[in-house]
Formats: sequence, C-alpha cells, structure tokens
Amino acid sequence: MSKDASEAALASYEILIRSVGQGIREVHGNTTWDAVRSRAESLWHLYAVTTGLSWPQVADRVHDAWLAAGEPQADA
Repeated sequence: MSKDASEAALASYEILIRSVGQGIREVHGNTTWDAVRSRAESLWHLYAVTTGLSWPQVADRVHDAWLAAGEPQADA
C-alpha cells in the first residue's frame, strides 16, 4: 500500500481504530498498555484483512484511543 493510500485508509477507518482502543480499555479496565498491547494487536488482526492496515500502521492510534478512553470526560 502506498503512503498516500495508507494515510487515506487510516483516515477512513479512524472510528474503527478508535473503537478498538476504547474497547480494550472497557473490557480490561485501567491497566497498563504493556499489559493489554498483545490483546489489542490480536483484536486488530481480525480487522486487518478487511481494512488492509497492519498492526504497525494502527498501533499508535489504537494506543492513543486507549489512553483517551481512560481520561476523565469533561461534562458537556
């Protein structure tokens, strides 16, 4: 996948990527990223064939979503 195609794919699957990170947080609670990274990677492999995005391409974004899911949300 070219760099431009990869960036377009990342953007188009951003909700899915974020959902994986948030879902890992919801299922496994407030633990460390090191403790859940392999679970997140295993989960992503279910989506890799469909999205064309490998774990290394999405790992940082999944991690960011996992971090954000642990932050207190401001009241709207």
